[in-house]
Amino acid sequence: MYTREQAKQEILKSLKKAVGKGFECTVEDLVDADLRFGDIAFPVFELAKKQKKNPVELAKEIAANIKATDLIESVEATGPYLNFRFNNTAFIKNVLSEIKKLGTKFGEGDLGKGTSLMIEYAQPNTLKEFHVGHIRSSVYGQSVVNVARINGYKVTATSYINDLGANVAKILWWMKKNYSEQKVEKENHNSFMQKVYVEATENAENDEARTEISETFEKLENQEKGWFELWKETRQWSLDSFKEYFEELNVRPDVTYYESEVLQDGKKIVKKLLTDGIAKKSQGAVIVDLEDEGLGVMLLLKSDGTSLYSTRDLPLAFKKDKDYDADRQLFVVDVRQSLYFKQLFATLKKMGFTKQLTHLAFDFVNLPDGAMSSRKGNIVTYEDLRDDMVEFLEHETKTRHEDWSEKKIKSTAKTLAIASMNFMMLRQDPESIITFDIKEAMSFDGFTGPYILYTIARIESIKKKAKTKAKIDETKLDKELELELARQVAIYPELVQRVGKSFKVSSIATWAFDTAKLFNEYYHEVKILDDEDKERLASRLALIEAVRQSLENAMSILCIDVLKEM
Repeated sequence: MYTREQAKQEILKSLKKAVGKGFECTVEDLVDADLRFGDIAFPVFELAKKQKKNPVELAKEIAANIKATDLIESVEATGPYLNFRFNNTAFIKNVLSEIKKLGTKFGEGDLGKGTSLMIEYAQPNTLKEFHVGHIRSSVYGQSVVNVARINGYKVTATSYINDLGANVAKILWWMKKNYSEQKVEKENHNSFMQKVYVEATENAENDEARTEISETFEKLENQEKGWFELWKETRQWSLDSFKEYFEELNVRPDVTYYESEVLQDGKKIVKKLLTDGIAKKSQGAVIVDLEDEGLGVMLLLKSDGTSLYSTRDLPLAFKKDKDYDADRQLFVVDVRQSLYFKQLFATLKKMGFTKQLTHLAFDFVNLPDGAMSSRKGNIVTYEDLRDDMVEFLEHETKTRHEDWSEKKIKSTAKTLAIASMNFMMLRQDPESIITFDIKEAMSFDGFTGPYILYTIARIESIKKKAKTKAKIDETKLDKELELELARQVAIYPELVQRVGKSFKVSSIATWAFDTAKLFNEYYHEVKILDDEDKERLASRLALIEAVRQSLENAMSILCIDVLKEM
């Protein structure tokens, strides 16, 4: 039980006693007060309406009947609000004691207890470069997994790899048509396949090319000799890279599904949907008519008989349900697929799929000079972005720490680079477009990952220099900024619970930035290590340790490793 929750429960108990029979109120009815008036407020509008009383007068009446408690120092009526003020010393003591006791578990809750989720995310395409947009998909999905687990959900984190589709057929068609085996061996596999994809796209806009690509796709689906071996070899190039990238980004799916695994099941399902009258033929293609639901028409098979995403996604939903029997399936996929997922869910419902399905949409990642396009080749690859950032940060780190070993400099620079990327991807609402500015992302000032990590490292440095061990004496923490810091870390568990409902992890990033900013204000105002009062120094060390722990917990949700030195 966290301190703010304890205080809220005491408030509810006091309200129930003061109002009497018929009073119904939950923790959600209590709101954050204007700090000029208190810590927690209770608006009496609804209660006044039920009792047919003036809300201002009712607030005064209730306030007069509530007494102070160990955690609640006072209650005052301010207009139609009851404002409760915490007992500061008791509050600070409870907050710091709770964080010390729970450590990395501070923020955990039971919101999702008894509910299982399968969260699908990280869906790169084989034979195409892993670029900046894929970072957002992968990291946002992993952060949703992280926050769901902290809230007590049983989670199966699932990556779905698009390894057999029209794009794969187009790339292999052009590759076999124009590149010898010897020439391919000399190339960097990832950049080579991206080059082939751009060339193939430029040369695929005529009837002859479309026919040949369709025939290639059919050969791949039928595992035709020569084509199938080429597909397996090139597919492995991509899978090896994805594994490396996921590890670096702290993206850790529990299970991976592949399009190729469910292709044949998808074609069987399409036949059954035709037999059952759920699907029908239209101009040679197979469709599901969803016009009566305002969702248009969902295409299941092309007129040439080749498959689509939908062909594979239908059996995949049933396969995942059979394998893990999750109560809900969540799909972290970009916003462009919103209509498609409505169509997919509607079709699955017609097929008798009863589990809850949710699309968690996120928007594009652009560059300062405009949108990216894999087809045109104007993308920023993950490898190039990572290497450029690491190179810059190695130089910055070496300038600050000439005594550090080369290994330590490289390790620190890479951790900072990943923190810069991940934080930039998660700091905005998922449905907002991100303009990825590399210089801004790496800044040590402002709303960035390095700023948060620098704050944590600063706290570690203070602790290391202090000759006194942290020990809580709440009576020694009497500055307003100390109370503000205690309030700030105390709201973390409630925030995590709210994010566990919405999965908008940008709130965690905002909280971390606000907390770091408040700590740095405190650091500049209070010379912690210069305090000659050993008990006050010990208490301040306990306070900043609570800040560090809560920040580190937040960074863990955001797929970011922390540093003890920077």
